[in-house]
Amino acid sequence: MTKNLFTSITNVLLVTLLGDKGAIFVLLIVLSIALLVFTSSIALASSENWSEVTRFTGSGTDIRTTDYFTCDHVEWRIRWEYVPDSQYSNLTSLSVFTYPIMEGDRGPMYINFIMKTGHEDTSGTSYIHEYAGTFHMNINVGATKSYTIIVEQDLDSIPEFPSWTILPLFLVASLVSIMIRKRINLKETEDELA
Repeated sequence: MTKNLFTSITNVLLVTLLGDKGAIFVLLIVLSIALLVFTSSIALASSENWSEVTRFTGSGTDIRTTDYFTCDHVEWRIRWEYVPDSQYSNLTSLSVFTYPIMEGDRGPMYINFIMKTGHEDTSGTSYIHEYAGTFHMNINVGATKSYTIIVEQDLDSIPEFPSWTILPLFLVASLVSIMIRKRINLKETEDELA
């Protein structure tokens, strides 16, 4: 529904401004740029661009809600590891849920989760894309000798630019262009009549 409305508005604006041939040309350019922007991905970061934001450690059986932490960049990761309790290694578990802190409304329930059990696969990395802001974690571990959770952000990634702002900016620019075009046409018409 939104895409159809956006496409209709775009087509009307372009035909009004440029005529059929100009509208097709501009539409192809706009679509090409949109494809480049929305389908390009940020290059994988090397180890030099990751900076530690915070670290949480503990042992035994632990249920905790962490302090708030802020990731200013849209690419970040959670590195985790745990050492199972040798006596209860099959009962060892780790779960980490990451929640955004948002003013006013609650936002998504969680943006990332890690759930592991047992004595195999006791470390890993979880990558988060397209989220910047303030967060907290709920950590639940059982039967561990120790655990460590490290949050790092990629300093080379672009800080957050909300994608929802693109459509209103485009609509405002289009409306301004139409107003300018109509004034030019009105002035040309007045000059011809004079």
